[in-house]
Amino acid sequence: MDELLKVAELSMEKFNPATDSAENFEKLPDADYSCLLEEVTSRKNDKGTEWISLKFSIMQGDYVDKVLFANYYFTEKTMLMNINKLRKLTYDFGYGIPVESFRTLDTLAEALNNMAGNQATVTQTTNKNGFSNYKITPLQ
Repeated sequence: MDELLKVAELSMEKFNPATDSAENFEKLPDADYSCLLEEVTSRKNDKGTEWISLKFSIMQGDYVDKVLFANYYFTEKTMLMNINKLRKLTYDFGYGIPVESFRTLDTLAEALNNMAGNQATVTQTTNKNGFSNYKITPLQ
């Protein structure tokens, strides 16, 4: 418990909850990462944008235990493309996904969560607007 107190004291010194973000996600460099798919969730922000998020933990190299989130947004413009991408991804992982799984994003995330526990190479690239893109290659 002494360690907990030391870290809390450091927080009191350096962290202002009124102005600082509690998020501790650093932007990782563009590279290929050996990852484990931990979970798939459905998400929705305050503006109503919905997406499916695949959470990967890095298993090797300088960034072990850091996480990557590959997100598939379901806007009017991107819905068909991302349904196709997710169907392709499940196929590449060796899973099928029944059409009924697409009733809601929650049921879709639940079906996609069957892939959790599988390994993949996740290639991160950053586009000219600063957004990260991910190519996921399952390891067989």
